[in-house]
Amino acid sequence: MGLIAALIASPAWSQESKSPGYTADEAASFAEMHALESEVGPEKRAFVEEQLELTPQEGSKFWPIYDAYQEALRGFNQRRLDNILKYARAYNAGAIDDATATAIAEDALDLEKDEAVKMEHTFRKLRKVVPAVKAVRYLQVENKLRAIVRFEQAAQVPLAG
Repeated sequence: MGLIAALIASPAWSQESKSPGYTADEAASFAEMHALESEVGPEKRAFVEEQLELTPQEGSKFWPIYDAYQEALRGFNQRRLDNILKYARAYNAGAIDDATATAIAEDALDLEKDEAVKMEHTFRKLRKVVPAVKAVRYLQVENKLRAIVRFEQAAQVPLAG
């Protein structure tokens, strides 16, 4: 993900800000992320549809739950990137103090908990509208796709030091 590389690797960001709290470069990176989400969304939906082989009746109940979960994921993605941005700013400044490191870690842990709770809630809703095996398959597909994204993010974030 070039976005994360841009956030981490750019030690001198512009001081102009088009969005509250973001420099112009950061705002442009976030705009790029949102554009990518919009572009990938239909492809992801088609992939999920192919993997689940939903009947029309199942699909009419599944897709609203899926769409709500995707909206929640956009919020989680924004939170995760905001947290990476906090880390990038501290890292690029040359040192991460204990208070900053603790705040970043607590935000990351809270995000993990919130994301797990939302996935559990989504799974419970899906079990009521599609066969359990399809709800589990969706959980697997979503977790695998998220793991790929998370791996790419983690590969580009240097260790604190």
